[in-house]
Formats: sequence, structure tokens, C-alpha cells
Amino acid sequence: MGVRPTPAVTLTLAIVIPVYNEQDNLLPLLRDWQPLFQEANVPYQVIFIDDGSTDNSLRLLGQVSDPTIKVVTQLNAGHGPAVLRGYRISLALGAEWVFQIDSDHQLDPAAFADLWNNRERYDLLLAEREDKDATVGRRLISGVTRRIVHTLYGSGVSNDSSGMSNDSSGVSDVNSPYRLMRAAWLAEALQKVPAAAFAPNVLITAWFVLKKSRIFTIKTRPRGGAERRRSKLSAYILRGAIQSAFQTLLFRLR
Repeated sequence: MGVRPTPAVTLTLAIVIPVYNEQDNLLPLLRDWQPLFQEANVPYQVIFIDDGSTDNSLRLLGQVSDPTIKVVTQLNAGHGPAVLRGYRISLALGAEWVFQIDSDHQLDPAAFADLWNNRERYDLLLAEREDKDATVGRRLISGVTRRIVHTLYGSGVSNDSSGMSNDSSGVSDVNSPYRLMRAAWLAEALQKVPAAAFAPNVLITAWFVLKKSRIFTIKTRPRGGAERRRSKLSAYILRGAIQSAFQTLLFRLR
């Protein structure tokens, strides 16, 4: 008599973490975040997308022996394509919820519990960056991006844990890299998002707003003890911002 196959475990939560040259932050990130994922008490998978790192990031990840961690490598394509690849892998694994954070480990993990505990009543849950250390140029780009989304798609609805609106201006951090998304809604959004999107999270937020999905936002602060990185304007970021603005406009017309 043959051995009966083990039933597949339904994946409740997929965590997408794009990586590019973050060798100093990866192990502290796992140390601080893994207990939170474990406390969620659901089947989960952490998906690192290494975007062609040239430091020891990939080697360090390869040394971590943990069945909840999956490492995917690709040639350097940028943060946006890495995030999108992680989202598509998450959906292929059958996850019910997809959570994304960045590997620089700049933000306080404590906000995750608020997102997770409020998930059943919402489709998109964002931890918006309250104290973003950025130059005037980067702040200007963020403001223009937010205005474009609000003008073309609407402002969205922010809700606190009681379900009451806590911000009449709606979603403010449209590109937040600290987000929990209902996978069924994300799958619909990804059908419209171009593979080469510079800032796919902006487009995904815009899609959730346009579809009048239930959106929850809270504020998050920089992680205590983190070495602060100031967000600066560079030629690459400027070109990307212009590209993203056009992609956001075209996305509205799809």
C-alpha cells in the first residue's frame, strides 16, 4: 500500500521583501520581524527577492536555515520589478494576504500587529511613514505623486480601528513600503500593472482607491536604533519619478 500524500498547507500570509545590498540589515530584520509573523499563528512564507546584490546579502540569506524563508534571485532590475515578482510568487503560492516591507529595516515593526489585527474588515492596510527623513526634492516628488493619485483616482478613505475616518485627506503615503493587501484584490490590480513599473505600489494604491476598497491607515515611525538613511533626490530617482507619473496617468486610462 502506497504512502498517502500529505495535504497541502494553505498559505495565509506571504511576506515580500526586496533586497539590494542590505547585508548589514538582513539578520537584524529577521530577528525583529520573525517573532511577529510567528505570533500571527498562521501558515506564512517570507519571500526575499534578491535584485542582483553585489555585497554579501545573498550569501547571508543562503546561510539561514528556516523553512519559512524562500530566496529568489534575479538580475538587477530595480525595486519595482523585484516587488512585483514577489507579489506574483505570493499569489502563485495561494496566499490569502500579502505583506510587503523593505529590507533596509528602517521602520518600526510594531505597526504590523495593528495591520494584522484589523485585516478582516479591510482590503488594503497601510502603515504610513510619519517621520520620513528626506530632502526637499524628495519631499516635493512625494507630494506631487500623492496629488496625482488624489486627482486621478480619489483620495481614498482612512479608518482607525473603530472604523471611523481619522484623516479627511485620505491616503497620504501612496507609495508606503509597509502594506498588507488582500490577495484577491491584489491579483486584480496586478492584471493592470505593467511589469516594468518604477513604483508599482503607487499604482496598486491608486487601484484600491479607484475601486473604493476598504482602506485602513495608521502611522509608523523610524525603528529605534536604526541608522537613519536620508532620502535624497538623484538623477535616477528624478527619471523614475517622471516615468512613474506617466505610468500613473496611463494606468488610469487602462
